[in-house]
Amino acid sequence: MPDLYRFSDDFNPILLEGYTAKIFGAGLPNEGRNVRCVTVGAMPEYVQDFGALTAGVWLTDQQDNNLEMNTWELAQFRMRVLDDMHLRLRNSPPVQQWRGLRNTWYLPQFPQNNGDDFLKKYFWKASEFFVWEINDPMFEFFSDNANATSLVAFSGWRFKLEEIKEQGKFNLWLSDWPSRTPAI
Repeated sequence: MPDLYRFSDDFNPILLEGYTAKIFGAGLPNEGRNVRCVTVGAMPEYVQDFGALTAGVWLTDQQDNNLEMNTWELAQFRMRVLDDMHLRLRNSPPVQQWRGLRNTWYLPQFPQNNGDDFLKKYFWKASEFFVWEINDPMFEFFSDNANATSLVAFSGWRFKLEEIKEQGKFNLWLSDWPSRTPAI
């Protein structure tokens, strides 16, 4: 089942050629859109430097346009925080996935040594996010110390989709949390 690939240790693509889904999120109708995967391709690794960080101050509203996809394209990404800092992900819509009732959650620096296998696996899985067309997320960064760089490595899968009339096999929330009831 394709939705079991989300958050897997192996990081398999959520869709393969011919798979169908109903996608929800920023830039899509409230009722979602039924799609079929035409093709899938790997995006091995890309490192972005979001710039210098001032100690004790959040750097907010940082966008990486290099994560944007073409029309009818979807990306499934995971990321590794390479510098000693915290990264918060802000999805496009007002309802965010990495938010509790009163706070926003963050990813710390990716564990470097072999003794942190549990944390490596967990942070790798927890870092997963999707980009639909040009609706890439915003990032926020914080460090207790001044950093000359704020490096993040991205890896993932790219999908070319087409709209279909029949119901997709599973619901896939791309950039928000299913707090609202879609009109299905």
